[in-house]
Amino acid sequence: MTHFWKSRLLALAAALLPWAASAQAPAGKVQLGVVTALTGPLAAPGVFQMNGFKLAVEELNANGGITVAGRKYQVELKVYDTRANPSEGASAMQRLATVDKVPVVLGELSSGVAAAIAPIAQDYSLPLILTVPTGPNLTEQGNPFLFRVNANNLQLNQALADFMTKQGWSPISFVAWNNDAGRGGVTGIKELMPAATKDGYVGYFNVGEVDFASHVSNIRNSKSQAVMLFMDEEPGSLAIKQIRDANLKVQLVGTLAMGSDRFLKRLDAQRLEGMVQYNAFPPNADVPRIKNFSQRYKAKYGEEAHGFAAQSYDGLMVAVAAMQAAGTVSNGKAIRDALAKMDHQGVIGRIKFDNKGQASPAVYVTQWCANGSRSILYPDNLKAGCGAG
Repeated sequence: MTHFWKSRLLALAAALLPWAASAQAPAGKVQLGVVTALTGPLAAPGVFQMNGFKLAVEELNANGGITVAGRKYQVELKVYDTRANPSEGASAMQRLATVDKVPVVLGELSSGVAAAIAPIAQDYSLPLILTVPTGPNLTEQGNPFLFRVNANNLQLNQALADFMTKQGWSPISFVAWNNDAGRGGVTGIKELMPAATKDGYVGYFNVGEVDFASHVSNIRNSKSQAVMLFMDEEPGSLAIKQIRDANLKVQLVGTLAMGSDRFLKRLDAQRLEGMVQYNAFPPNADVPRIKNFSQRYKAKYGEEAHGFAAQSYDGLMVAVAAMQAAGTVSNGKAIRDALAKMDHQGVIGRIKFDNKGQASPAVYVTQWCANGSRSILYPDNLKAGCGAG
């Protein structure tokens, strides 16, 4: 071979080296930030949220990871415990932005913590995807880096108000958290009810309160036909037990936290029978995407799937889809722009964000049956008997 051709071949090989290195590059790692309550008053729902995130990561990595701009990545989570405390949430968000330098942050549980961390996300051009908080004002601040996959209180309340209006319950009482979410929930649903619906008793309680006796007495005195409980699992189970044990004949209406097998374990079917609650993800619904996720979740965790887990699973998958669409695992602005254009089919349904970063997933109303299962009462096209919810 002549010197000329040797030189040409060497030059060609040198030119191909970068391509070959790229094509055969070993998988890298991308860390996604997570802020949630692992301890404290919201630790129980925090388990569901983390289960959803972890299941998504496990499934992605089991299939070889994700491919972004031609390179493979294994997905990891960088998790911080906020304890549902806004100052601790802000500290964690600051660290994720400046020290860990993650491309996306997922979480939180508390609307108060979400409100504290959202401005930090904007300051550092770091996309923040919420999967559980329901405070409507979170997506009303003009923050282009904030996105929410789950329904907010206005969306949840609209579905519940539509359903309750058809039942004709009046008066209606309310017992709620003494915070923005609780007070906002009460105000919101009262505004959506017909003018003819009479107000019953309205009472608020603080974190840690366990005695609902005065609330029970006031509900009885108001002669209410229904009582709406704006609270999560722990106080909800205490309030329901005390209402039932007082033999108060009133229709119980609950929240997302009161429609799962996990909640049933806190009480019993007899106390829950007839109670209705809005629901983001009836795990036994005869819908392929729901059934498929529910089966995988139960195989992994040995329990019924939960709405918070399904929403969080979808939130992480949306984050991954946005990185792939943007072609980057580091440019927050590009990932944010991809999220704004996202149209993702998730396990909770279609996820497409409006110009405020709010998605509009389906909302259901389920009812507890005497055997400890649930039926679906709303929407009308998905009504199904006991065992479907």
